[in-house]
Amino acid sequence: MPPRHTLISSVKDEGPFLLEWVAHHLVLGFDRILIASNDCSDGTDRLLSALAAEGYITHVPNKLKPGEIPQHAGYEKIRRLHDIDASAWLMMLDADEFLNVHVGDHRVADLTERAEADIDVIALNGMFFTSQPVAQWQPGRVCPLFTQRLPIHHKANAALKTLTRNPARFRGIHNHSMVGFKEKAPLQVLWGDGTRTQTDPALPLWRQLRNGDIKAVSHRLAHYNHYGLKAPDSFALRRSRGRGAVAETNAETARHTDAYFFERDQPAGEDLSIARYSAEVQALMAEMLQHQRIKRRQRVCEETYDSLIAPYRR
Repeated sequence: MPPRHTLISSVKDEGPFLLEWVAHHLVLGFDRILIASNDCSDGTDRLLSALAAEGYITHVPNKLKPGEIPQHAGYEKIRRLHDIDASAWLMMLDADEFLNVHVGDHRVADLTERAEADIDVIALNGMFFTSQPVAQWQPGRVCPLFTQRLPIHHKANAALKTLTRNPARFRGIHNHSMVGFKEKAPLQVLWGDGTRTQTDPALPLWRQLRNGDIKAVSHRLAHYNHYGLKAPDSFALRRSRGRGAVAETNAETARHTDAYFFERDQPAGEDLSIARYSAEVQALMAEMLQHQRIKRRQRVCEETYDSLIAPYRR
C-alpha cells in the first residue's frame, strides 16, 4: 500500500539532533521518512544507517559530484532510488524544523484531512525560535530546551514549508516546495490560517511558495518550529559547516553572519505547544536507544560534536 505521508530531508553533520527529529515525525504519523546525507564528519551517516537497519527510516548516502547542490542532489537521489512519487503527500523539512499540528489529534493526517479534494498544496509558516535561554550546546533534546520565539510577524516566520499532494505531477523538489508543475493549470493552496488561494501559472512556483506575506503569517492549523540558531556555539559551528542549498558546501552565506544571529535572537514570547508530543517522543527515543548499534552511534555523534564545537565555546 502506498504511503500516505512521506517526509524527506538532506543533512550534513546533524548527528546529535537526528534521533529526536526522526522520533518526533514518526509520532506525528509520517509513515515513511527518507534522509540523504553528505560529507559527514560527526558520524551522522553511521547513525542514519543504524536507524535504517532497524526500520525507522531509509538512509540515502549522497556522494556529491563537483558543482552539485547537496540538498537538491539528495532529494533527487531519494526520488530516483525510492518510489516517493507514489505518496499521497510529500513534505521536505530540514533537521532543525519540526512540524507542529494544532487541529484534531495533532497528527499530520489531521492536517491533510482539512484539505479539500482539490487542494494541491498545504503551505505552512514557520515559528522561529531564538537561542534563549541556552548559553552553550549540551547533549539532549532540542524542543524542550528552546522555548523563546520571535514575534509572530517577524520576517523569519514568513518562510514556508509545504505538503504536496500527488508529487509525481512535479518535475523537481525544492527544499520549500515541489517545483515544475507539469500542468498549466493553477495549483490550489491551503494556507495555515485555513484560507485558500491559487497559484499563478505564469510565475515560477518557487517564488510563490518560498515566502508568504509577513502580515498574513498564521499558525492556526499548523506550523513548523524552526530552531535555526540553537546555542551560540552551535550556530558558530554551523557557520563553518556551510549550507546545503548552495553548491560550495563550506561557503559562508548571509545565513551564517553575526547580523543574522542577532536579528533572530530577540525573544518576544514563549511557545510550549510542541510539548504535547514530548512524552511520546521521549518514549520512542528510549525504544530506539535499546538497539545497541543506534545507542553507540548516537554516543559517538555527541562526543564528536562536542569536540568539534569546543573551539567555538565562549
